[in-house]
Amino acid sequence: MDIKYFLLQRTAFIRHYFDEGSSPFLETIRKIEAEETPYQPPEFDPGTMSEEPPFLEEWLRAKTGLEVVGQTSVSMLSESLKVFFATHEMNAGLDCKSSCGANIFARGFIHGYKACFAKYGVNWSNCPVNFEVLEQVVLARNASQHVNHITDTRVNHSPSTLRKYPSPLFISDYEKEFMKSRVGSWMMDPAIHVTRADLYLAIDEVEKLAAWLHQ
Repeated sequence: MDIKYFLLQRTAFIRHYFDEGSSPFLETIRKIEAEETPYQPPEFDPGTMSEEPPFLEEWLRAKTGLEVVGQTSVSMLSESLKVFFATHEMNAGLDCKSSCGANIFARGFIHGYKACFAKYGVNWSNCPVNFEVLEQVVLARNASQHVNHITDTRVNHSPSTLRKYPSPLFISDYEKEFMKSRVGSWMMDPAIHVTRADLYLAIDEVEKLAAWLHQ
C-alpha cells in the first residue's frame, strides 16, 4: 500500500474543505464590516437604535461558523496523522503496545509512535519535521472534541496547553497581536481559531513527515 499517496489525498481534501467551508462565513463578515447589501446599517433613529452594532448577531454567527470549520479541519488532520502512523505500524507487522508497553501512548500517539518506531531503527534526529506543530494539531483536536459547556460554542486552549505552548499556533490574528502587547500573559484562555495560513503550515508539516518516512 502506498501510504503516502493516501495521506496526501486526505490532506488535499482538508485544504479544499477548509477553503470551501470558510468562504461563505468570511464573505458574510466582510460584507458586514464593509456595510454592503444586505448588511447596510439602518438610518440613525434615537428611538429605535440599539447600543449594539448593527448585525452583531449575524457577525458572531459567521465568526463561530468560521471557527467550527477550522476546528473540524484540524480534527481531520489529527485523525489523518494518527491513521498514517497506525497504518505504518500494521504494514510493518508491529504491535507497539506489546513491544513497548501498555503505556506507550500515555503521552499521546505522536510520542508513542516515535518511541516505538525508534526502537525498530527510525532515527528521528534526522527528521526535519516540527513536531511541536503536530502536537498542537492533536491538542487543538482534543479540545474541540471535548466541549464542557452547553451554553457556549467557544472552544478555548486548555491551561495545560498554554503552559506548554504559551504562544499557541491556533489563535486569531487579533489574539496574536494582543499576546505581544501583554508580554507573555493571557487575561483569559484564548479561543482555538484556525487561520488558513496556520492550517496550511500544519498540513505542510504532516506531508513533510510522510515524505521523510518514505524517502
